[in-house]
Amino acid sequence: MMRKLTIRLTGFVTAFFILLIGWLTPAYATTCPAPVYHVEQAELQLACVQFGRQTLSMHLKYDPSVDDQNVHLALTKLGNAQCTPLPGQCARLDAQLELTMPLFLSNQPEEKHHVTLRHLEKNGDAFWILHQVEPLDTQNPIVLEKITSNPQGEFTQLYALKGDFSHFPHKKEFKIAPNVNPPTATLQNGETYALKIFHFNDLHNNLRVTNSARGDTHYLSQMVKIVKNTRQQAKNNTSVLFLSAGDDHIGNPLDELLGAAVGEFKASASYRAYSAAGVDAAVLGNHEFDRGTEILAKAIESDANFPLLSANIFGSRYLNDKHYSPAIIGVTKSGVRVGILGLTTKISTRLGSSDDPNSNAEDMAKVATRAIPYLEPLVDVIVILSHVGYNAPIDGAVRHALELGDVQIAEAAAFVSDLPMVLIGGHTHTVLNAQGLDTFLSGIPTVQAGSSGSHLGEFSYTLFPSTTYLRTHATARLHGLKRRDQRPATINAENYNPALYEQDSDVDLEFEQSVIQPLYDLLKVKLSELIGQAGNSDELTTESVIAKRYLGQTAIHNFMNDAIVARSVHFPLRADNTQQVDIAVFNASGVSRGVVPNQMITFEDWFQVMPFADLIVVINMTGAEIKQMLMSNAQRILRPEQLAQNGGTATPEDLAGFVYSYGFLQFSKDLKYTIRLNDQPKNAVAEAITIQGRPIDEVLDQTFRVAFGDFIALRGGGSENWRGQTTEAGQPALGFDLTVLPKDETGLIYRNEIIQHIRNIGAVDESTGAVVDDRLTIIP
Repeated sequence: MMRKLTIRLTGFVTAFFILLIGWLTPAYATTCPAPVYHVEQAELQLACVQFGRQTLSMHLKYDPSVDDQNVHLALTKLGNAQCTPLPGQCARLDAQLELTMPLFLSNQPEEKHHVTLRHLEKNGDAFWILHQVEPLDTQNPIVLEKITSNPQGEFTQLYALKGDFSHFPHKKEFKIAPNVNPPTATLQNGETYALKIFHFNDLHNNLRVTNSARGDTHYLSQMVKIVKNTRQQAKNNTSVLFLSAGDDHIGNPLDELLGAAVGEFKASASYRAYSAAGVDAAVLGNHEFDRGTEILAKAIESDANFPLLSANIFGSRYLNDKHYSPAIIGVTKSGVRVGILGLTTKISTRLGSSDDPNSNAEDMAKVATRAIPYLEPLVDVIVILSHVGYNAPIDGAVRHALELGDVQIAEAAAFVSDLPMVLIGGHTHTVLNAQGLDTFLSGIPTVQAGSSGSHLGEFSYTLFPSTTYLRTHATARLHGLKRRDQRPATINAENYNPALYEQDSDVDLEFEQSVIQPLYDLLKVKLSELIGQAGNSDELTTESVIAKRYLGQTAIHNFMNDAIVARSVHFPLRADNTQQVDIAVFNASGVSRGVVPNQMITFEDWFQVMPFADLIVVINMTGAEIKQMLMSNAQRILRPEQLAQNGGTATPEDLAGFVYSYGFLQFSKDLKYTIRLNDQPKNAVAEAITIQGRPIDEVLDQTFRVAFGDFIALRGGGSENWRGQTTEAGQPALGFDLTVLPKDETGLIYRNEIIQHIRNIGAVDESTGAVVDDRLTIIP
């Protein structure tokens, strides 16, 4: 793809600007003094004007010959200027020849304004007239500071823009911190430069995914090997960046190293690993806030040797400009100046909580419009790290109908800058450009690389600088990361292809051993922590859970679902300002074990009970939809005749697996119902349904907030079929699609909320809700 500055000119102005390329008056400005309008002489002297990749000097003077109510300033002198354009200090001439600048009036030297002059032509002559004037905020400036880059990364120099882009009633003054020299343009005309950006998003702490049967998969170490090899092989004019588009936490047992409070903090596994991996920058995703802003601040302070970004998060009592920046400017080893802007979604971000009530997020598109003009004079390329979400159509359909997403951010960015840009996205777990670069929003290349280690993205800009503009060619590709599967049945299969599975040769083994393994060693200590006492009921045992989970209710499931309802008072506020859920639901197959009665429960014990890192998703359901869901659930229960297949009884091994897993759901106590089995699965029905004590038929139109695990709510339960498919011959006959209903993703892990509940109440026994009760009755 080619992007360049295009200017349409006519008459005198065309000729004048063409001459500009070859022979303008010699340079005379080396600094960037603020423009001054001399009121007495009615003239404007502009010593440094940014025009694409050129810097000019311009002299404008009032022309009284134009009979018009506007004051017309005529172009009287034009020259080259060897100066460093600075945002908010120098003038800028855009593609439509509109001039924007901070401006002093000679008779009011103590006041500075931000002024826009609009270009027009009359009789072949160039004029500018006043279009807009507003006060310049000099009390709350945007400040350029020098910061430290990741020593394992690409940048040789690193700067941060510090300041508030969320509260922006007027254009803000730009200042440079003491003893800081801003980055200057060094790309040589006629040379060719390559900028490679490796990117990933929504890794959710899945640095390594453990599996006792298949073997462990080492996602980050696969990425590290690819990036490290590329950096080692890079030629002189090639720069290689490594960026994360957010949601680096929540989704793996490594999250437990964060602790539930600052006093329990051990490590941020992702930030510590990224630092060693040479990550150059990351944006704050919504899940970074799940454990609270105090723990996030501690994680950044302790483990992040690279900058964290977000231009639209503000007001936190714990997070400040020592922890994150709105944007950075990095200078690569080959001299490419890269501006990186970070944006964080407002959706499902834990802000305004009781422990940090003033934390909040501003409109992301508005912030992009405000921030990019401060980056533009100081950079060659702009990267937008957007943890906001892809909301454009894919294959003709919009999969994420976000009111504000990457579409709107790209529109805002393209409106204020003509520089080469790329939008690197996250949050929606979208796979883009699988067949090469084919996704553009408002002309901006847009990339995203799936989630949870599914892919490593690679975006490349080839840069061709010239006197007038920076021409570019963009490409993109995805590196599919591999899962390990060392089971004999897999390896010994006739069609086994080792290239499809992770091998040691795909992994940076030294990095895995020196960086990742110590984190898992540290986790072992965490897994041994005591969280509560198990009661004396045999209903808590693994044997009981495995034997009963597909046949009806279990004490463990009941305890869990009731705990989620209780814990929901702490959930992040939703768009309708609600938190508390009415009902909690969990799939029977999501509980794999019980606990040993009369013994203390460790974190690892409960991790074995719930080995899957389901995130809590709250779905809005009407009474009618709940009734339909229960009708489908009645056809999913394991029936007595199925326990006696082939003349015998199903073994514990059968019940321990997923042979009889049809997607049967378990519910909290405020939802009561009866399953009438009838003669075969498709004739089974749910009846005598009550919600919070009221018959279901009285509340069919009422909306309830129902908490699910994301395995069901977002993924439809996989083969357990909660996506609406129907089958006549087996279970279920009645399809019901839960995934299409309106929902909110809390970002909270079901298991972690249960663990915190156990820590708070101290026990899992009959007195705390681990009981079999009357919420479900089964009749023939």
